[in-house]
Amino acid sequence: ETTSAARKFDINGRTIDLDNLELKTGDQTVRLTLMEAKLIEYLLNNSGKPVSRRSILEDVWGLQHDTDTRAIDNFIVRLRRFVEDSPNEPKIVETIRGVGYRLNRH
Repeated sequence: ETTSAARKFDINGRTIDLDNLELKTGDQTVRLTLMEAKLIEYLLNNSGKPVSRRSILEDVWGLQHDTDTRAIDNFIVRLRRFVEDSPNEPKIVETIRGVGYRLNRH
């Protein structure tokens, strides 16, 4: 894969286009913020592995660990609305109790 290739990923039949900050599901296109796109990319890069809220804050958003982590939780809820078939029973963006989250690409 060359560096000029578009960074597009398929998750559960939805397309995430990191270069254009878009998530496409069916005929709906959702705009992502830069922070949201960075979080998705981080989850993709660590696909199948649990990532902690602290590592998301520090590695993705460059924030100190004493920052409120609810921003992450709120974004995860939003992300689930787009990539999960049943957002209340997440299988793609899974909560790992006491740790953080894990992305399961199907």
